[in-house]
Amino acid sequence: MNENNEKYIFISKQTDLNNLIERVDKGPLIADDFKFTERSYFITFLESLGINYEKFTETYYFYDKDRHLHISESEFGYVWISTYGLIARNKTTNNRAVNACANQFTVISLLLDKAIEISNTESVYDIDSYNSGYIKELSPALFHNILFYIEVFCKAYLSLNGLKAPYTHKLSIVYESLIDTMFTKKHNDSLFQVLIADKLKIIVEHITRIPGDFKEENVKYDDNQEDSTVIIFEPESLNEMKIVIDFCHDFIMEYYYLGNKTHDLKSGLYQRLLEKAKNKDQKNKISEMYQHLISNENNPY
Repeated sequence: MNENNEKYIFISKQTDLNNLIERVDKGPLIADDFKFTERSYFITFLESLGINYEKFTETYYFYDKDRHLHISESEFGYVWISTYGLIARNKTTNNRAVNACANQFTVISLLLDKAIEISNTESVYDIDSYNSGYIKELSPALFHNILFYIEVFCKAYLSLNGLKAPYTHKLSIVYESLIDTMFTKKHNDSLFQVLIADKLKIIVEHITRIPGDFKEENVKYDDNQEDSTVIIFEPESLNEMKIVIDFCHDFIMEYYYLGNKTHDLKSGLYQRLLEKAKNKDQKNKISEMYQHLISNENNPY
């Protein structure tokens, strides 16, 4: 059954309880969220497995490595039961595009963390060192996964707006769809535009300027002879990239759960910046830098 957009298996009568006990004991394997409508059902369930209820409530989880049995009660009123052992409870969301974005965020975050760690190691400057050799492997991995993250982020944003993403890996096309949707949905003139869309634009523009027969989809195979892109291993620039990626992830998850109530979509940023200007010169600078927040006429994509 569905409850608050979450799916649970309800144990609401004795036959439900008996079937659950039998399935845990004899299979097939399960890994699901359950809700027990009566507390006595849950207590009986635990005791049938030889688990002391009072002991269970000390931690609200139980794990038996030999039986591959994992039971954990959430403060939100459901019980996770897995007879596979310890596995991920479920997917991040019920939106495939958002899940792809969340998964790729995990990948790129780990790569960036490692790159920052390596770049802070003094021996990286010794070209014969392991750390120096490792950046040769990290560089194409970062390039590939940054491009892929931007693609899935844009497609997740489009999905949350009820739109079908372009069937392409070409970033300029996918990014153009994001910008057009941003203005159509009046999500422009916001922190989303300044902290995310504008930052991603820098990378997209770099890709479009690579000469020769460059194909973005071949980055993963290192099959672009004209591509001379390098990743600069400086902690400052890598940290800046990590901040942008973190912003993207926080935004897309908040947008999934809150929709247009998301703080970063609050419009009127351009006017708020003008109101903070102390003189005419500052207003002119703001107008020059941020006029694009309220106009899509100069969008090159």
